[in-house]
Amino acid sequence: MIGAILLTLALQAQAPSAPPARAAVPDRAALLARAGEAVQQGNRAEAKRLLEIAGRDRQSVRALLQLAHLQLEDRETAAAMQTLVKARQLAPNSEDVLSAIAELSLAGRAAVPAILTLESMTRLYPDEARYSYLLGVALMGAGDLPAAIDALRKANTLQPGQRLTLLALGLAYNNQKLFTDAYPTLRKALDLDPDSVETIAALSEAEAGTGDLNAAERDAARAIARAPQNATANLVLGMVRLAQQRYPEARDVLLIAAQADPASPKPEYQLSLVYARLGDQASSDRHRQQYQEKLRAMEASLAALHPATRTPGK
Repeated sequence: MIGAILLTLALQAQAPSAPPARAAVPDRAALLARAGEAVQQGNRAEAKRLLEIAGRDRQSVRALLQLAHLQLEDRETAAAMQTLVKARQLAPNSEDVLSAIAELSLAGRAAVPAILTLESMTRLYPDEARYSYLLGVALMGAGDLPAAIDALRKANTLQPGQRLTLLALGLAYNNQKLFTDAYPTLRKALDLDPDSVETIAALSEAEAGTGDLNAAERDAARAIARAPQNATANLVLGMVRLAQQRYPEARDVLLIAAQADPASPKPEYQLSLVYARLGDQASSDRHRQQYQEKLRAMEASLAALHPATRTPGK
């Protein structure tokens, strides 16, 4: 994680009375101290300037991490990533630097940098469950679900019973249609946090996948009552309504699901079925085409990921 605390040290000696052709650069401690004072005084531009000098001229990784932190606070995301890349050049195996790059990449939905960095971290720190968890999340975002499941299982082995790890693993199982594995995993996650809407919604999907439509309907409705736009819960309720032949109701909630998660092909496929049952073949064909387009987009994203990271199936 990016360090946020700036050191407060005394200012050091002034420049010599007979300066050379190029003014001497203060040492790291002085630059960090002056940057800390600038932050305290609200002069963030001056603090960034001093930290940049410390990073460039004094090879200070700490200064670059602090600079990236300030840039992130000021929503200068691209500049922060450039700063962290410079820090990694100075300290390629620094846990703080690698963690900062991974978290920033994840936040920016930059799948390849996040995955490459986190794969390095899981090799360097194989006993740290958090990095396996973050790698699993990154792989899920990229669509590489088998690899995500492997990483999340490792995280759960290293540190069992973590709610977020169990939820992520359950979601990955659901997306691979491994519903019998998803159900007990999500039950454990829900026991740890009974108020989690995302966990309730994911559990309803696992229940629908195992054929327990009554439980799926109950839990999907619970999630929607707390979060009416939840994509997973509306998808599940739409599938239940479709099975119940309540087609107008199925259409309405599936349209909510499609709007809530526009990249997902799942609601589009279900909508194509619903409109066919309603006798609206034009709408059915349109949603089937959208389903195919979104599916191809996901497959293309995964195909683009593999050459940068691993070969398929490895």
